[in-house]
Amino acid sequence: MQIEPGQIAVLTGGGTGIGRALVRQLAAAGVHVAMCDVSAAHMAESRDEALAGAPAGTRVSCHVADVGQEAQVLAFRHAVLAEHPVGHIHLLFNNAGTAGGGAFVNGSRADWERTFNVDWFGVYFCARAFLPMLVAGPGGCIVNTSSVNGFWASLGPDTPHTAYSAAKFAVKGFTEALITDLRVNAPHVQAVLVMPGHV
Repeated sequence: MQIEPGQIAVLTGGGTGIGRALVRQLAAAGVHVAMCDVSAAHMAESRDEALAGAPAGTRVSCHVADVGQEAQVLAFRHAVLAEHPVGHIHLLFNNAGTAGGGAFVNGSRADWERTFNVDWFGVYFCARAFLPMLVAGPGGCIVNTSSVNGFWASLGPDTPHTAYSAAKFAVKGFTEALITDLRVNAPHVQAVLVMPGHV
């Protein structure tokens, strides 16, 4: 799918890192961006940087949401629909992620589940929430960020990395399966898997 001015992109984890870089690149191309993150302050910095390099009329909006909580994802979707009443989007970047929950054997269950919920269920919840808006449009793409740890479930022989790796393997498998699912059921929508190294 080709990026074009005037398209609408939804992006999670837009406050820092890869997410901030994506917001800047999309806005520079004239794409309207609706981002979410858990930090309003970080998103404000991303928005200001993005708009400084964007064509006039480009919109970049910020929404505080924890993607590991489905109710917050649905509230984010409602806000996007209100901002963009055309009823569809062109791009969905499931980028938000967090580290933690390393050891399954003797680590904190709360830490493990928090990491897994953001890194896997965040992708699932956002895909469920926004895929109908991609399907409703003329063509779209869902971009899911996994990790090198979706190939290699380790940081080394002595460092457990269980929750993060399990979640990123799930994102990889889901996206690969979704490619076929979309080809059969919504061929105008694509799925793309991104496997970054350590950032």
